[in-house]
Amino acid sequence: MKAYLDILDNIMTNGKDLRMNRTGIPDIGLSSGAVFEHDMSTGFPLVTTKKMGLKNIATELEFFLRGITDKKWLQDRKCHIWDEWANPIKVEQKYNLATNNMNMSDAEKEIVRHSIMDSERDLGPIYGFQWRHFGGEYYWDTPTINKNPTDNFNPNNPGIDQVQNAIDKLKNNPNDRRILVSAWNPIAIPQMALPPCHVMHQLVVRDGKLSLIWTQRSCDMFLGVPYNIASYALLLLLYAKESGLTPGTLKGELHDVHIYQNHIPQVREQLKRTPHPLPTVEIPDENWRGMLNWSANNGFKLKNYICHEKLRGSVAR
Repeated sequence: MKAYLDILDNIMTNGKDLRMNRTGIPDIGLSSGAVFEHDMSTGFPLVTTKKMGLKNIATELEFFLRGITDKKWLQDRKCHIWDEWANPIKVEQKYNLATNNMNMSDAEKEIVRHSIMDSERDLGPIYGFQWRHFGGEYYWDTPTINKNPTDNFNPNNPGIDQVQNAIDKLKNNPNDRRILVSAWNPIAIPQMALPPCHVMHQLVVRDGKLSLIWTQRSCDMFLGVPYNIASYALLLLLYAKESGLTPGTLKGELHDVHIYQNHIPQVREQLKRTPHPLPTVEIPDENWRGMLNWSANNGFKLKNYICHEKLRGSVAR
């Protein structure tokens, strides 16, 4: 997929200075960001220069669309994208209890912190909660979550269902220029396992075609962005099926684009590889009950995906 590879090549060519960041792993990047653009009629934008697991990506998307914030729900479905993260308020509380009056080195304390993050199920009011309950009161009770993982809000203050509003506008007023969904909620960020990297998506209809533009503040170009591209492409297909429109353009406005230092060898290898033709993805009619009831399990058909072998890289957290 040339649009993605061009951004990688631009960073590798022009991103000269190593920059420190909160993860402790330096990165190279572009100060002006980048733009990814793809015509959905040319195929599904799943990177072919390394192996990508679309089922994993689709499972996370279902997780967002249902407003779930329990990472055990993902783990039960063999999706481990969020394993390293947890509600920071709960992490700090447990960390302080575990290390209080303990004579431990910084390295030992970091091991304790990561262990707590790994075991804590609550991710806080991350993407899906903001999509489905923006401005609502977040509520976590483990027995309740065990019964129904979507029951993570105060019913007396559920907030705004932005995705449902977007669907209603696409069906009833597709020319509206305010069909957008925001995940960036400064008030809720202290509770979030990770502040949103992709902060907003907007839907635009022209000539019977539906386009999706997403905005991303922080862009891990090797690990994260290929997932984001495929996820928003799949989301666009779902919106299009829901509204009876033809998928048009997928566009990503990528702000802080970077490659972590420990991913540079993998990126070099990826840029040597010749891309394969893009696959296609269909959303089958069988069992279709609308995008808010969509399931990643048998909810899409990936066809003709040919790719190079997997390239692994550690998550910077």
